[in-house]
Amino acid sequence: MKTKPEVAATVVRAIKIMNYLNETPGPQGVSDISKELELSSTIVHRLLTTLKVEGMVFQDPRSKLYSLGAVFLDYANKILTEMPLAPVIEPRLIKLRDITGETAGFYVPSGHVRVCALEYESQQEIRRSVGVGKRLPLYIGASGRAILAFQSKELQERILLSVAPEQRGRIRRLLDETKENGYAINEEEVNKNVSAISAPVFDPQKRVIGALSVSGPTFRWNRQTMKSSIPVLLNATNEISESLI
Repeated sequence: MKTKPEVAATVVRAIKIMNYLNETPGPQGVSDISKELELSSTIVHRLLTTLKVEGMVFQDPRSKLYSLGAVFLDYANKILTEMPLAPVIEPRLIKLRDITGETAGFYVPSGHVRVCALEYESQQEIRRSVGVGKRLPLYIGASGRAILAFQSKELQERILLSVAPEQRGRIRRLLDETKENGYAINEEEVNKNVSAISAPVFDPQKRVIGALSVSGPTFRWNRQTMKSSIPVLLNATNEISESLI
């Protein structure tokens, strides 16, 4: 008879809390976490206190709400920069930057956000810079839509719950447009005077694992000037996806 592997209940509970903070939009309170995970408030508070000491969660001193700690950015940066994909993606990013003259980046999904995993900045004096490790919502911006448009409808709707109801229809239309075209474009959607174009990268099972993005100042990089770079971007994402087979 097979014996059940021993697990540390406290560790499992702590992991559940961190997963919940990762998957749920916005900072969370002890009572919310306790209710959703069906754990006592005393246990949740004790675990959060320990995780806070270790830098794994952050507690806002005013609202007393919790979110994931900055230490995970360090973990993510190490994993992403050392991941097996990096040698495949980096040459394409450099080529994209050199052909377009703009900043090229690779974003990966993490719960309800996307993280800038790799970035090669434009060599022009005025340029766009995001920063490796930067986290941005999936529902806004070209690279966010390039990832979210190819996720399940269930995940899309969960993420849209954090969006104002009057904006959801527009975002759904943009997601459908992105899926139909195979790429996404935005002008000044995330930051004023910045535009971007992005396309998804897929694994061998046709699951989206990230997105390549080219972004720059709108006076130089906009819907009109981006058009000629669409084939170059799609060729790069196709090359990466095919190299993973």
